[in-house]
Amino acid sequence: MNKTTRYTAAERKKMGTFLFYTFVIAWGTEFILIAAYHFALLSGIFGQFFHYAVIGLGAGMAPAYAALIVLKKENAITFRGFCKQIFYNVNLRRTVSFIIVFCLLQFMACAVQETYLGNPWYYFILFIPMMILGGGLEEIGWRGLLQPLLEKRFSFLVAAIVESIIWSIWHLPLWLVPDTTQGSMNFIAFTLYCMTLGCTLAAIHRLTKSIWASVLVHAWGNTVLGGMYTITTLINFPGIKTMVIDLIQIVLVFIIYKVFDSRRQHQMVKMSSFVKDMDKQEVR
Repeated sequence: MNKTTRYTAAERKKMGTFLFYTFVIAWGTEFILIAAYHFALLSGIFGQFFHYAVIGLGAGMAPAYAALIVLKKENAITFRGFCKQIFYNVNLRRTVSFIIVFCLLQFMACAVQETYLGNPWYYFILFIPMMILGGGLEEIGWRGLLQPLLEKRFSFLVAAIVESIIWSIWHLPLWLVPDTTQGSMNFIAFTLYCMTLGCTLAAIHRLTKSIWASVLVHAWGNTVLGGMYTITTLINFPGIKTMVIDLIQIVLVFIIYKVFDSRRQHQMVKMSSFVKDMDKQEVR
């Protein structure tokens, strides 16, 4: 990717609109929640319901809402068409294969650093649907819209890291909301985790062209770290072991991406040459 490529006015507007709505919706709903706690308005079952509804359906869905707003402004897309984009798939076997590979990579990186919580293994099946709603659906906006836009200006890896830093900053108000997982985390450690997971999610989206694949891998990452294993690596400033493991993970993800993306581009070149040869033969 040519790093000197400039954004068009339409692309700048698209990115700015997406980021504006993503932050306004998420931070706005989170600050409403912070105010509700400050004035002691939340208690009992209603308080818990309101807490999770605001976090999940408000802040957590903000990137998806923002993506829908942007696409409706740009293409007059219907909600049905928007859903088709989310579930679009080129090659199901290829997509499932990459989901398995990247999920295993996430699992191994977590297992060598964290302690298993002792939950039955079938809890994986129970946690993943919850984590799709509690984080996975963010991918509709982050990887489905922002990542491809960033790749128009930056290389794949730089775009993934830039997007991950924006993603981590987007979570900041959660440190002010009582009873959130982020409240016990070190922000630098959390940002490093966002970078490793973000590179993984960007890679699977780029290789499969599938938003739902990124949604599942995101939900899997949240399920493994925090649902099935402890989050000790995120509580304190990242140590040498954590930084090395995260670096190895990013390198492995980048290698997988480069190998298979190069193969895909090579196949596209061969197909293009084949089509041109067929056109020449028809002309003759």
